[in-house]
Amino acid sequence: MDHIKALLAVVLPAAFLAISAPAVAQQSDAGWYIGGSYGMTTFDISGVPAGVSVDDSDSGFKIFGGFQFTKNWGAEVGYVDFGKAGIGGFGDIGVTALTLAGTGTLPLNESFSLLGKVGMANWDASGSASSGDSGTDLFYGIGARYNFNKNLSVQVEFETFSAEDDSVNMTSVGLRYKF
Repeated sequence: MDHIKALLAVVLPAAFLAISAPAVAQQSDAGWYIGGSYGMTTFDISGVPAGVSVDDSDSGFKIFGGFQFTKNWGAEVGYVDFGKAGIGGFGDIGVTALTLAGTGTLPLNESFSLLGKVGMANWDASGSASSGDSGTDLFYGIGARYNFNKNLSVQVEFETFSAEDDSVNMTSVGLRYKF
């Protein structure tokens, strides 16, 4: 099942962007950008004993930067702090990740665009309920961006990060500045 999710996470956004990209006339929109977002996270933690309560939501943030090769394609790196999940009687687990992703943008007009990204997250889980664990797994996201002008925009994203048998979802709102 996880392999099917991973395959769909890569194939569907790529197919959508490949089909719709030619419909929008190509223009050079290359350049560097940076940004930051704040949002809500939800943890899906496996292996918790029956009857143990789990506080599975917290707030988190991310900082990111990247290069837009064209108005449709780019690459992005980032740092994400998902906050902590509390496991009743056992303590908490905090998760952070370094990310690398390919990005796709579908401009609908001069101000509004749809977003997609697929990449790898190098995550680290630690806390009083964990002896510490880390790994590298797939993540993907979708979203929308509104451009205030050619440099400053606001974006809303939903991203899903895998961490072995567990996952973390993040819904965030942030600002992006393009140089």
